[in-house]
Amino acid sequence: MFKDAMKIERLLEGLQKNKDWKPFPGIEERDRWKAVAEDPDLEIPVEAIIAVADTLLDEQVDPLTGTMYMNFMTNGDRVFYEENYFRRRYELSHLVIAECLTAKGTYLPKIIDYLWEILGEISWCVPAHNFAGQHDMVMFKQANPWKEDDPLPVPGDDYLDLFACETAATLAETCYLLKHSLLETVPSLYHRIHGEIDRRTLQLLEGPKLYGWYLGRNNWTAWCAHNLLLAACYTVEDERRLVSLALKLMVPMQRFFDTIEPSGACIEGPGYWVVSAGRLAGFVSLVEDRFGIDLKVRENEKFRHFGEHILPLNIGGDLFVNFADGSLKLDLDQGLLSRYAGLIGSEQLASLVSDDIDRLAARKRANPGRARGRNDYARQFLVHLTRLLFWTPENRNAAPRTCEKSVWLADMQMMIARSDERPGTGLMLGAIAGSNDPEVNHHSHNDVGHFSVYLDGEPMIIDLGQGAYSRSTFTETRYDMWHISSKGHNVPSINGQLQYAGEGAAARDVIYERDGTSSILSLDASPAYFKTPGAVRIQREIIFSHETAEIQINDDISLREDLRAFELPLHVSDREIAVQEDGSCLIAGEKRTLVVTPDNLRIKGVEPVEITDPRHLEVWGSRVFRILFEADDLARASFGLKIKVQ
Repeated sequence: MFKDAMKIERLLEGLQKNKDWKPFPGIEERDRWKAVAEDPDLEIPVEAIIAVADTLLDEQVDPLTGTMYMNFMTNGDRVFYEENYFRRRYELSHLVIAECLTAKGTYLPKIIDYLWEILGEISWCVPAHNFAGQHDMVMFKQANPWKEDDPLPVPGDDYLDLFACETAATLAETCYLLKHSLLETVPSLYHRIHGEIDRRTLQLLEGPKLYGWYLGRNNWTAWCAHNLLLAACYTVEDERRLVSLALKLMVPMQRFFDTIEPSGACIEGPGYWVVSAGRLAGFVSLVEDRFGIDLKVRENEKFRHFGEHILPLNIGGDLFVNFADGSLKLDLDQGLLSRYAGLIGSEQLASLVSDDIDRLAARKRANPGRARGRNDYARQFLVHLTRLLFWTPENRNAAPRTCEKSVWLADMQMMIARSDERPGTGLMLGAIAGSNDPEVNHHSHNDVGHFSVYLDGEPMIIDLGQGAYSRSTFTETRYDMWHISSKGHNVPSINGQLQYAGEGAAARDVIYERDGTSSILSLDASPAYFKTPGAVRIQREIIFSHETAEIQINDDISLREDLRAFELPLHVSDREIAVQEDGSCLIAGEKRTLVVTPDNLRIKGVEPVEITDPRHLEVWGSRVFRILFEADDLARASFGLKIKVQ
């Protein structure tokens, strides 16, 4: 991907040819901003951005105090600090675009206040990423030399994390867009911002310190590298220095691209794919547009597969099949992903992004004010808003999407099956074989053999997915959390044994078949229950009939000891559940009903599960339900569920 671009002379030559590089119009280019404001395809997003900016004119910038920063180390909470931190950048971004759209000076005083406050932050690195050993990506960082559990950052030793890089890009793009206004009114602030970007990020990148994302293992690499290269392209005037920075960033980006499977699968889950794919597209665009190098991405099969990976995972609307640390509801990085669609010529991806634009903007327009617990802030920083306005119109007329009825994502061992090719219509299944090894996926849950069921776009039998991150999320206690443990997934406990996490805890003998009108996934989950499974088998077979819209779950157990207990939970979203006299249960959808009929199982109970996690509350509401099945005849050691639409 980037290997051929790593040539100093080519990069320098490209810079010379692109001296007038202007990715977006500055505020002084009124004709172009007027065209955006009057574009009918952008009417709702433009109104939403201005509505948010208007609500801020009489608001104070959220505080960020030392004791708020200390929370992460003192009590494990990262939300309290991060929410104000993210909202500052979200609100600044909307103010900047609103000022560019109107150019009346209405928002400029408020913009100056936000810039001043962000420059005044002791650290741009969020607490969860600024302490050695507290996060799996905070590698190569030395512990505090004075007190290991000191809850404040060490002077001069900030980590170059996701959000320090994001802050640099946000401020650099602010200065680029508002250069005319800032130099006319507060030139000292403009130049101070450039100096702080250099000191807090670019000089760190050039220094001897190592950062975990250099290894190219996950979304951190693409996220950090794109933001840093963007900040450099905006602020670095020395061409040789800019080339040096670009070369340094291409190395981890090549490593990242090398880790992507040939199928394009993203084992971190759809939410992390959104970041990885969007930032990869942004980085590619910078290399091509700023440095004049054709990376020939349309000819790159893996690049295409990675860009279209998300398509079969869409349930309908903003809902996506979630597993591990994935969330059911996703806001897309619309501008960056629209550029990806253009780079590979994908009508399907363009259509998915186009559908998302007005939906998200309408939600924001209806509720532009501040709200606690919102998880969409990072998706709408300035990097996203600018590209939403200038990169998405070219893809707004894409053809309607269709979905393959059976998809096998081999690299992540996931089967997606549908009764209807139209998103949001009919019965849909997501099932995973997978692995519980955090070395395979540091976002993993104990979910080997888990499945979820959707009806007409509604989540029925569910995976809770990603909870709010805390200090304990990425420690050895991670798998004690119920939504990460196998007891929070639709997999059995056997003789009271739950699945474990670690090396070797993975499905074996995994087979996917598309047999005429059926899709079948079979696996042996025993290595996820027993560290030395040997001849033990916990065989699960999941069959989806495309013709009859039915799902069959079969579990066959063979142990070296007597089978004393078999329990199978089904986690169901908050809806009416009725148990019938024949032992089946009805799960009510908005229009139709799922019927779950057990074989050699009986319902032990249907219980509400109170939701307290803030991220889960946002997605699922205040409760979900657990239907617990237990064995009827243990001697048979074979159990099943049939799921169909009534």
